Amino acid sequence: MKGSGFIIITLLLFLLVSCKREESVGPFPVIEILEPTGNLSFGYGDTVMVRASVKHEQSIDYVRIAIVNEASSPVLPVQMFYPADKEISLEAVFVFDNLLTGTGKLSINVRAGSASGLTNEWMDVNYTSASRTFESVLVVSNHQLYEHSVNEILATGGISERFSVSGDYSGSAVSSTHHKFYKAGSVLNAMDAWDLRLNQISWSVPAISSPPLPYFTAIYSDNNEVFCATREALVSGYSAQGINTFRSKQFSNGYFTSLIRYKSWVVAIFEPFNSSINKLVVFNYPGGTVFREIGLTGKVVSINDFGNGGLLLYINDNAQSAGYQYNFDINSLIKLKDFPQGNIRRVSMPEVRDAFLAFADGIYWYRPATASVVKIIHTVNASDLAYEPITGRLFVASDSKVEMFILPDFQAVASYTFNEPVVNIHLLYNK
Repeated sequence: MKGSGFIIITLLLFLLVSCKREESVGPFPVIEILEPTGNLSFGYGDTVMVRASVKHEQSIDYVRIAIVNEASSPVLPVQMFYPADKEISLEAVFVFDNLLTGTGKLSINVRAGSASGLTNEWMDVNYTSASRTFESVLVVSNHQLYEHSVNEILATGGISERFSVSGDYSGSAVSSTHHKFYKAGSVLNAMDAWDLRLNQISWSVPAISSPPLPYFTAIYSDNNEVFCATREALVSGYSAQGINTFRSKQFSNGYFTSLIRYKSWVVAIFEPFNSSINKLVVFNYPGGTVFREIGLTGKVVSINDFGNGGLLLYINDNAQSAGYQYNFDINSLIKLKDFPQGNIRRVSMPEVRDAFLAFADGIYWYRPATASVVKIIHTVNASDLAYEPITGRLFVASDSKVEMFILPDFQAVASYTFNEPVVNIHLLYNK
């Protein structure tokens, strides 16, 4: 037995060495990239002509030309050539039309393969991505008890009805990157992913109904994936194609009610059934294990990205409210500001320096850096609001109306009326 084992190991080592030798025995193809020259700069919408010369002592099986990012992933469709000859001059045209390609250094990769081995040649170029631009507003209105309309306020000022979503409703989220509108049911109905290019459902996550208990308790999109919390007291994440990408550790005897993705973590608020102490739970992404936990009192209205400062939480506690900073390093909550105006209804804080808070008596502008709070709009009982920082526009919904205000004057410059009460506002961008 020992002898036969030695023979098997020797044979495996021989095969391994043989395979490696076959891949790199040579001679190798010779590649010369003629155009473009190194370190040229391109931007979104530009065209790049790649010219290359490939020679080999034997027949060339294939030539692959790709433009890749720093992770070696193609950012544009790869182009393949099959010359079956010893020499070839190639031209390939690429158009930088991928809105998701980020600013930075890209590489043109020409790879030639033959029976005796393969060769890679690289040429670095600089790329400036398309700027993020604001395009339109999605408005969700409550058409009937179990039916909601999704409308769009166009850049021209017109209103277009996109589609209707049936069933009970607990909330919604949007991914501009993937042109997706995510609607979460409540007790009975699924979480549906709507394709905004086709105005139809792409995929769904069914609800496990057990009336009157809710099934979907929170929904959030980081503009890439969508995350939802369910009655099982766990958080799940899905790609734009509906692939399950994240599953948190499961808790018990409570619900998760607020979600956010921050760096390499998914953060959720857990509200237990039999305790007045809620928890801020930090899950590792994508593993789903618990990284941090900290107790808190009160109802968390909103969790917001506070840049390098961590997170900014807005919490209602009885008839008062306050803003707290959560620091990941020391796992602590620090009160930054008391709001004597009462309970916060809604928050819009797309960037670190400005937050807009809806109270019962109006809309307030809060700047964390200076701790200043100023009442700017007298709209009472707003149902939702959304601040768009690129154009300095603030959209405020109340009853069946959405008003648009321009900073810093805060004068209503447009008003849009719908047939039903407005429950949510979402902003759409080009990417």
